[in-house]
Amino acid sequence: MKLSLKCTPNMQGVLQELLSTRNIEIEEQASVCLVEAGCEIPGDKIAILFEIRNLGQLVELLDKLARVGDDNSNTIIGKSGDDSYQIIPYSQVYYFEARGNNVFCITGGAVHHSTNEYRIKEKLYELEARLYQNRFIRVGKSYIVNIDNVNEIIPWFGRRLILRFIDGKREIEVSRNYVKNLKEFLGM
Repeated sequence: MKLSLKCTPNMQGVLQELLSTRNIEIEEQASVCLVEAGCEIPGDKIAILFEIRNLGQLVELLDKLARVGDDNSNTIIGKSGDDSYQIIPYSQVYYFEARGNNVFCITGGAVHHSTNEYRIKEKLYELEARLYQNRFIRVGKSYIVNIDNVNEIIPWFGRRLILRFIDGKREIEVSRNYVKNLKEFLGM
């Protein structure tokens, strides 16, 4: 994992030590930035804002990020409605949905909050390429589903299919253009 830093010179040495012991690289072009309170927040990156008095909480977060990076634990980071970032295991993801210029990760239940919807930074085509080997498949212009969380496949009108998820509440329609790929993916 790579992070950039926006902090005072005194804090920079402390953070460099914390990051290096966790095998987290410091790179100016990284998409995630640790920002000390009072420093400029970059508008083009995910910013993790911290205060010196909360250094212990930052260390806990860095430990979690290091574990995610070390074991490649199949997680994604999403932003919840209260603007906090959550680490979401792929196993809890039902599907990804594109709405306008945003992509949302829909989980089977709340990961850490009362919501089950998290905005993510990646585009759908990037997720499609990255997650194919993890049993995720594109089933429409706006959807990628985690096939492991699909409970039932229902034939539908016009050669389409309906995917019903294991919670029994959510359903996604597989458009005609994607039915053949889904059947091949599942060996049907």
